[in-house]
Amino acid sequence: MGLATLSLFILALQAPGAVPSPVAPSPVVAAPAGSLQRVHLADGRAITAPIVKTTDEALWLDLGFDVLMVPLASVVRQEAVAAETKSVVEEDVFSRAELPERSIAEGAAAVEAGVVKIESPGGQGSGFITSKDGYIVTNFHVVEGETEVNVTLYLKSKNGYDLKTVRKVKVIAVNPDVDLALVKMDPPEGVTLSPVYLGDSEKLRVGDRVYAIGTPIGLERTVSNGIVSVDNRTFNGFTHLQITVPINPGNSGGPLFNLRGEVVGVNSAGYLGMQGLNFAIPSQHVIDFLRAREAYALDSSRPEFGIHYLPAPRKPRPEEKPAR
Repeated sequence: MGLATLSLFILALQAPGAVPSPVAPSPVVAAPAGSLQRVHLADGRAITAPIVKTTDEALWLDLGFDVLMVPLASVVRQEAVAAETKSVVEEDVFSRAELPERSIAEGAAAVEAGVVKIESPGGQGSGFITSKDGYIVTNFHVVEGETEVNVTLYLKSKNGYDLKTVRKVKVIAVNPDVDLALVKMDPPEGVTLSPVYLGDSEKLRVGDRVYAIGTPIGLERTVSNGIVSVDNRTFNGFTHLQITVPINPGNSGGPLFNLRGEVVGVNSAGYLGMQGLNFAIPSQHVIDFLRAREAYALDSSRPEFGIHYLPAPRKPRPEEKPAR
């Protein structure tokens, strides 16, 4: 076959209606560094993360707390993911948002830097950052009897986390009846805090999946998940979320997240010896507490934190004449 004849033969194969030779498509398309990609693996799982580097043999994904190398031989396909659009409403010391649903692994990686450990002479618990200037929510029983606590931050680094403890953080507001407290930390020099968003607990339904992040019995950065068992359980005199998420000493004050990565509750209590019978304070109570925090301001000069219930007037006895 001459060169001219070979050229005509190739053109004929490219003509409309011609059947091209099968060519195996490449499953991986090089993406710009920093672009958000969903990488589907041969075992059926998928990873959504920014790509920081791509070579002929592998790609590297930034998981936030670590960088993962994925061999191209394990990749079935990948697709670009549009940047998240957040409907954010900012208030004085917290923000609310409507975020897209994500897997627990993806959500936990995105929000866990906003969860802190709180320590006092009486014990320890968890808390979460609600603003970049250092407001932190926790349980009242975590800070009860204290005017200052220590707060440990988990700062993302190449090796996972760098722990940084800020000492003598002021307790500025408490509501013992709802078991909530607010502390104010001055952000350390050179540190940008990662606040979490508050969600709408009233949108939760029985069976919705939720997860907690905290430090149960001192075990750092523990993630546990479950479902909402009851969305309006009366406990200690007011409505709680009853959840199957494991709650242990040290989880108290930590955030309960929905699959959007929004805080829908504050983990507060559980029955010892029981499994899957735990409680969280709905985020709506947290929002009300933060909006009215000046009414719950802590007065460190009083042992009862400035909260003083006046006795009701005594009912006059029949033989007594009312005072004029």
